[in-house]
This record gives sequence, structure tokens and C-alpha cells, in this order.
Amino acid sequence: MSGACNYEESIAQLSVNIPDLILLDMNMPGIDGLEFLDILRYTPRFKHIPVMMVSADHDPERIKETFRRGAMDFIHKPYDPEELDLRIQRTLNLIRQAAVRAVAPAEDLSSQQLMIQSLADLAGTRDNETGQHLLRMEKYVEILAVQAFKSPRYRNDIEPLFAETVTSLARLHDIGKVSIPDHILHKPGRLTPEEFEVMKTHTTKGAETIVRLQESFPAYHYLSTARDIILHHHERWDGAGYPAGLSGNGIPLSARIVAIADVFDAITMKRVYKPAQTIIEAFVLLNDERGTHFDPDLVDLFLSVSREITEIHTQYRDS
Repeated sequence: MSGACNYEESIAQLSVNIPDLILLDMNMPGIDGLEFLDILRYTPRFKHIPVMMVSADHDPERIKETFRRGAMDFIHKPYDPEELDLRIQRTLNLIRQAAVRAVAPAEDLSSQQLMIQSLADLAGTRDNETGQHLLRMEKYVEILAVQAFKSPRYRNDIEPLFAETVTSLARLHDIGKVSIPDHILHKPGRLTPEEFEVMKTHTTKGAETIVRLQESFPAYHYLSTARDIILHHHERWDGAGYPAGLSGNGIPLSARIVAIADVFDAITMKRVYKPAQTIIEAFVLLNDERGTHFDPDLVDLFLSVSREITEIHTQYRDS
């Protein structure tokens, strides 16, 4: 049996191992236990894992809400260890008898693909208003990364598998949003300065998750690129971004590429606080921000394939 002290550790463990059962504390550090239960229930690979909620809360409504959201049992603190063990065994026996097991990973997927898919699924449950956002982003990143590989400006700094690696990892850029409370993440309007400071931590929280994975899987070198993307995709070319205030070529190339794809797609999406802008307006804004927000040479490469970008935007439009 393995344990996790917070949500970042939980995500890191879930990305590589599917447990038979989860004991979830209602009051773990970070987001509320019920919110994390929702994340599990709406993530395809984890929705069948039985969850037993542990809490000192005796409020009948909170207990009923736990069951409404899919928990199989509720354990009051303080609990008797022997009773807890018996209830765990009973739950597992019920699951076995009903033949309801966690979905097994597809055998034709590599361990890298499984880990990335698991993390991307978790991230998707926390940002579901974006629809096809992750799919479009992945395709924008692929086109731009390939163009960078072909360009003399970047060719000497790029390994042969760079485009493939950055493309597969682009979906993970916002995994840190799992740690952001619902009232901020899904606020129907602009954030206050204080709320925005909390939102900005999704970069560092997401990077912490990757660091934990790196400790367990040091041979997975692609995790370094994942960490660069997650931590630095909100940096700016002029140094005015976050979390580290990096500038120019000090920002990892992978993060510079993902930043362009992410912002470009966000411009064309409707939000509760803003209408969607046209793809032409998005191209114009991107050009206006070259050399301030974005790497100017990457912007030029992105604009040079505007026809392909427009086709992706049209084909994978949100319904």
C-alpha cells in the first residue's frame, strides 16, 4: 500500500499505477476531498477505482454528498485499524464479485504514452470548458515544432525527436490546475489579483508533480521537457511573465512553442467574460506581440503556416 501527502503526489502515483482502492482524506492539503473525488470520477482511467472517504466530519449532508459523488464508503475519524481493514476487504470483495475493475491499459501503448495520457486525462477534468482545446493545441504545436526543426535559426539546438516529444507533452501544460480550487478555476468572470496569484501556482504545482515522477523514473528523460513546458509556458520573451520571469532564449524552446499555441487558441475561444475572436484577429494579435510576449522568430514561423493552422482551427472547432 502506498500513500501520498497531497494532490501532487497523488497525481504522480496515479499516472503510473492504478490502485485497487483509494482511501481519500476529506481534508488533505490543497483542493477539497470532494473536488478530488470528482476528478477521479470524471477521468476515464480512474472512474472505476473504489474510493473510501476518511473524515472527522459528522455532518449528515456532507456524508450523503460523499456517496452522491461516488464514494463506496465513509470512514469516521478516529477509526479502529482492524475495522478499517475489514471494511477495505469487504469493499474489495464486493468489487471482485461484481467484476467492476479499473480499465486495463491498452497493451500497444508504451509506458510513456500511458503516463502522458493519464496526466492529460486528469488535467482535462479540471478545464472542461475548453472543449477541443488540448487537441487543437497539440496539432498547432506539432506544426510549429516541425517548422522550428527545419529552420536554420533553431536546427542546431534541436534533437531529432524534439518535435515528436514536444507535441506529445503539450497536453500536459496545465496539469497543475488539478491543485486550483474550483471557486477560482471555474469562476464565471475575471479573477481578482489575489485569485490570480493562486491561479499562477498551477505552473509550479504542475512542475512539482513531474519532479516526483522524475524521482521514481530517472530514466524517463522526456519528463525534463514536460517540466520545462509546464513550469515556463507563461513566461514572456520580455521577461514580464511567470513564475520565474525568464526572458528571451532563457525560456526553454519547448515552452516558447507551447505558449504560442496556447495563447493563440485561447484568443479564439469564447469565455464567460469575453467573446471568441476570429482567427484573423488571433493572427494579428500574435504578430503584435512578437518580441514582447513571444519569441519573434517562432511567431514568424507560425504565421508562415497560417493556412494549415486555419484548417486545424476549422476542423476541430468547439461544438
